[in-house]
Amino acid sequence: MDANSLFAAASAFVGYTYVGYPLLMWALSRRRPAPTPAHPAPWPEVTVVMAAHNEARKVAAKILNLRELDYPRDRLHIIVVSDGSTDDTVDVLRQEPGVFVIECIERAGKANAINLGMQRVTTPLVMLCDVRQRIEPGALKQLVSRVLEPGVGAASGELVHVDPATRVAASIGLYWRYEKWIRHCESLVRSTVGATGALYVMRRELFVPLDTGTLLDDLEIPMNIARQGQRVVFEPSAIVSDELQADLAGERGRKIRTLAGNYQSALRHPWMLLPFANPLWFQFISHKIFRLLVPYALLLALGASLMSPNPWVQAAGGAQAVFYCASVAAMIHAPLRRTRLLGFGAVFVDMNVSVVRALLVYLRGSTGSVWKKA
Repeated sequence: MDANSLFAAASAFVGYTYVGYPLLMWALSRRRPAPTPAHPAPWPEVTVVMAAHNEARKVAAKILNLRELDYPRDRLHIIVVSDGSTDDTVDVLRQEPGVFVIECIERAGKANAINLGMQRVTTPLVMLCDVRQRIEPGALKQLVSRVLEPGVGAASGELVHVDPATRVAASIGLYWRYEKWIRHCESLVRSTVGATGALYVMRRELFVPLDTGTLLDDLEIPMNIARQGQRVVFEPSAIVSDELQADLAGERGRKIRTLAGNYQSALRHPWMLLPFANPLWFQFISHKIFRLLVPYALLLALGASLMSPNPWVQAAGGAQAVFYCASVAAMIHAPLRRTRLLGFGAVFVDMNVSVVRALLVYLRGSTGSVWKKA
């Protein structure tokens, strides 16, 4: 294959991954009818399962947030698993009436905490969430209504990032809005690939215990639900809010761990890569796996364009080189990131560098089995 063909193939791959697949999901979703949420009477019982590690300063506010949800108080139960907390998390929780506390002396990770919490659940529905984010009052009813639809096994809320104060934060927020749009389209077509870890509701009987050290519980739990023939839907009206990372370093650590989790899940569970075993194979490959290959396609496109005898392809190579150099400069020199294009470029380049770094982290086995908070 000559340089021009390599450039065209690599560019087409990147274009499909970032533009073609989302547009395909959008086009298919336009043909689907709008969902018709149920409004049961009475509302089914729901158990909140939440892991906490050294959250003494925040967990009381989270419990208050859960109690302020617009849901019948006698139908909502709360289980909190303290994952090896060394502060006063357990003492604070034990002062909260009606909260069932599971204390793990040794830290074993979020997956282990979820498994322990799920063993205590007796209600038909479970809500999984984290301590840090705030859930809007009507979110739980919205998610329960969706889960009660025939064929739906789980419903995921929408994570909203509040008040981006820097250009980098705004660029990260733009990328997250792009991701949510894809999830919304996937949900209408069939199912999302994963869930919003900060807030989702599922049917208890569909839960498959997580392997030790699982990094992405919010990917593996929904994928196992889909494997059982049930849909995982995205409900944009079920809002949970969080503060956006305001700098690249903070976002980078979260992203590397998430990407390493994608490698982990795919390699631990080969069925996810098989079209006859994974009902969401097309979405999983296009949305998750292809993203892991984009950095190498970008390098191939750059190298092929610079070696091409075609002046137009060479010009495209020069434009790529200028964009990458400017983006790296913006990563190093913060004032440059105030420019919209350079702020976006810094996030884009950093994200793809993180893909490569995540592979190295995973191969070295340095992700660890414990859960690291942002």
